Amino acid sequence: MNDHMKLGIGIIGCGRITEKHAATLSRLGSARVVAISDISIERMEIIHGQLTEAAGHTANEIAMYPDYADLLIHPEVNVIVIATSSGHHADMAGDALIAGKHVIIEKPLALTLEDSRLLSKLASQRGLNLLVCHQMRYRLPMLRIKNYITSGLLGDLYYGVASIEISRTPDYFRQAAWRGTWDQDGGMLLNQGIHLIDLLLWFLGDVEGAYGELQKLQPGKEIEDVALAVLSFRNGTKGLVEANTVTRPGNFGYSLRLFAEKGTLIISGNQLERIERFEVRGVQIAEEELRRLEADRDEQLRMYEAYLDRIQNGPEGMVVDAPEASKSLEAIFAIYRSALEGRRVTLPLTEFSTEIMKAGKWHR
Repeated sequence: MNDHMKLGIGIIGCGRITEKHAATLSRLGSARVVAISDISIERMEIIHGQLTEAAGHTANEIAMYPDYADLLIHPEVNVIVIATSSGHHADMAGDALIAGKHVIIEKPLALTLEDSRLLSKLASQRGLNLLVCHQMRYRLPMLRIKNYITSGLLGDLYYGVASIEISRTPDYFRQAAWRGTWDQDGGMLLNQGIHLIDLLLWFLGDVEGAYGELQKLQPGKEIEDVALAVLSFRNGTKGLVEANTVTRPGNFGYSLRLFAEKGTLIISGNQLERIERFEVRGVQIAEEELRRLEADRDEQLRMYEAYLDRIQNGPEGMVVDAPEASKSLEAIFAIYRSALEGRRVTLPLTEFSTEIMKAGKWHR
């Protein structure tokens, strides 16, 4: 495809996560990165070098802007990728939408319920796509599980369990001032747990109520180290969430467990890469097929292909837009409000901001 026919991508934020975005974007034939922005010139140069090497560009073909407002008016930018710290997501997404750009944004979409709803409304009013990076939905085992559910092969769903057992030491939080703060980081469940909670909701349905408890064990930060929650779904199923960032001496990993009338599915590992159990009554899966599912690492490529196809060609295909992404966001907010108020919370919520956790007495 001729470069001038490709979607022009502008990236805001050049931190470590952007290295993965840049590598994926370099593999796409339907888009090209034309501009990047970061307050750190050093980080911009690292991403610039990665992109130019991968795509064979000359050094002046990708513009670099310390001020992201300049990137928003770049004439060749059609789509903005936002990969900054969480506290900047809502403002930057709003600015990009007002500038008439489609937006692909790292999770979480926002740190307040009001912002997530305003952004959804703004995108809809302007006929623009606001898509959130929930790439784990696009991993082959997850797509297979969703197919089992929608086709009825699993029968009635009973309950699901999402576990996050990872290590974040005090040194981790000292590396960046925003880490561990309610108003910029947003909390452990929003930062480290949202992908699994999104998968749990994608499989089990919409949440009706939540009960949660939190613990803070490490000094030098504001957010929780441990979160435990029971989720009740509108279809009668139940979900359990248990998450911590104090697993020592290092990460144990993640796990997702689904229990249903006709089968049990368990996936675990540091990157949810290990299939422990994949048994569905009446379905035979060869060992070779299981290993192929385990080996898959192209979830972000599939996500980008689906998102760019939505932007270019319209509403066919699966994407995680702002209203869909807001479901896991609101479920986590309900867990936080429950921990704050010491009671079961029903959805929908009228309002919530992670900042209210700063002054709240939620320690148990």
